[in-house]
Amino acid sequence: MGYERIKIMGANCPTCSRRLELLVARGKDEPNFAICFKCKSVIQLGQGSIPLKTSGIDRELRSAAKKAAELLPSKYHYKAKGSALRYQAASETYERRWLSLSEYEKIFGETLAFSTDFRSNPNLCKWCGSELPAGRRSFCADKCSRNYSRVTFQKRGMSTVPYRIALRDKFYCCATGADLALTNRHHIRIPASGAELAIHHLIFVSEGGSDHASNLITLSKQAHLDFHSGKPKIVERVEAIKKEQLLHFEKQMYSGN
Repeated sequence: MGYERIKIMGANCPTCSRRLELLVARGKDEPNFAICFKCKSVIQLGQGSIPLKTSGIDRELRSAAKKAAELLPSKYHYKAKGSALRYQAASETYERRWLSLSEYEKIFGETLAFSTDFRSNPNLCKWCGSELPAGRRSFCADKCSRNYSRVTFQKRGMSTVPYRIALRDKFYCCATGADLALTNRHHIRIPASGAELAIHHLIFVSEGGSDHASNLITLSKQAHLDFHSGKPKIVERVEAIKKEQLLHFEKQMYSGN
């Protein structure tokens, strides 16, 4: 059995006139449905309308839904609560993706906020290093603001969670101290990657590690490769960081805790 989700002209809700979402069965003997999300109703074609309750679900129904979900095979669930590991049906493998910021805040109950200000002197422009005119706090001119935003947001090429981990670490490699930040034409360090970097899980996701900030560190791409290939100096440094973090954040570093 399979369904196609289709919108077509002429299928509209009689109450609100919104176009209906049709779930059309591939099998001849299977029922077809129409859904109006505005009116919150489901219509089984030929059977009439069924209320679609999307909020205000009572505790008993939530408990029943949780028990029903537990009967689903493991591939229908996150592999771990604190990391977004999704099952890919086509290849029967798991694919990593970073948690969104809202998912991070919901799972861990905290924000992941770090400063983007690398200035040693707050009276200088964040882009060109010139002295700020009266009334300005970050940039001496609008063009500097645009240039900065273009590099750090529009072209940064990183998801929010790993970007904020790199910000926390000031774009330095935690194992070697290598400077991974972009230096612009004014010789100012900008919170964007000027070299290839990696965000490393101290407790691997495959071993139950989470995407919590305490389980993540910034490494240069080379240091990351060296760690996974077993280079003694890099492994020793990363393991020392891991040991220290586990003393304070073991609960957050493991998924589901």
